[in-house]
Amino acid sequence: MLRSLLTSLALALAAAAWPAHATYPDRPVTLIVPFAPGGGADAMGRAIGLYLEKRLKQPVVVANRPGAGGQIGFTAIAKAKPDGYTIGIITAPNVVVFPLQRPTQYKLSEFALIANLVEDDGMFFVRKESPFKSMPDVVAYAKANPGKVTVGTTGEGSLPHLTMLALEQKAGIQLTAVHYAGAAPTRMGILAGDLDMAYVTAVDGAGDLRAGMVRALGVTARKRLNSIPTAPTLVEQGYDVVTSASRGLAAPAGTPEDVLKLLRSAVADASKDPAFVEIAHKQGMPLHYMDHETFAKDLLRQQQEYSVVWKERVSK
Repeated sequence: MLRSLLTSLALALAAAAWPAHATYPDRPVTLIVPFAPGGGADAMGRAIGLYLEKRLKQPVVVANRPGAGGQIGFTAIAKAKPDGYTIGIITAPNVVVFPLQRPTQYKLSEFALIANLVEDDGMFFVRKESPFKSMPDVVAYAKANPGKVTVGTTGEGSLPHLTMLALEQKAGIQLTAVHYAGAAPTRMGILAGDLDMAYVTAVDGAGDLRAGMVRALGVTARKRLNSIPTAPTLVEQGYDVVTSASRGLAAPAGTPEDVLKLLRSAVADASKDPAFVEIAHKQGMPLHYMDHETFAKDLLRQQQEYSVVWKERVSK
């Protein structure tokens, strides 16, 4: 009997010591999107969430945690229990730039990167009635009228704001930023005639372009976009401004390696799956897969580059 009791105790202790993630996942997974429904990050989160459901054979619940340019959601991801049951979308440059500007409740070291999945190039655009026909038109006017050209952005330190600062630096001009809470109100500001120019991702501005309500003055990609072939790059027009918005997935630091391996494999497979690629194409999501190591290097690159831009802005 004693031997039987000892055997039972040993088995119980072994079961207690067995990692909780050994059967991961055995319940629903929460995927945090740090922005409101309807935007590019939300579209990506819901698309990859459905794919992960099939791979993980558990529900993936999308939880929108908008606010502060993504900081509320980033913090929720970083501070979640590192067991693989809470993951989320992180967007760059937002996630790397905010800690450069002010104290934040998260650190980059608190994320275990899964992969980058989408990269959105952006554009400066104006209303169709605007007298500005090209970026040199804007630059010439801004040089003669410092500060008079208003530019819509999605907030202090956001990608649109940083791109505007980069244009100021490269072109030697002074613009005036007008901050909005998101891409939708920024677009409305242009359409209502409240702004001279705005910066949005090509995906966010695609509908207005198709409707003929706006005109793209330049895209901030290395080469012209297939979706807007008539819009020249800023580089073509003499301004070395190249920026984009990366959207990837991360878990809290400390998440077990075998869980991360499963998630990383699933996202890698999604990026090559014809059905997922078709969904991404239909929703206007430009896929740009980077594994977690390449993603980490890219975030470090962005951190270094935007640190210079932000320091120059603050020193003015």
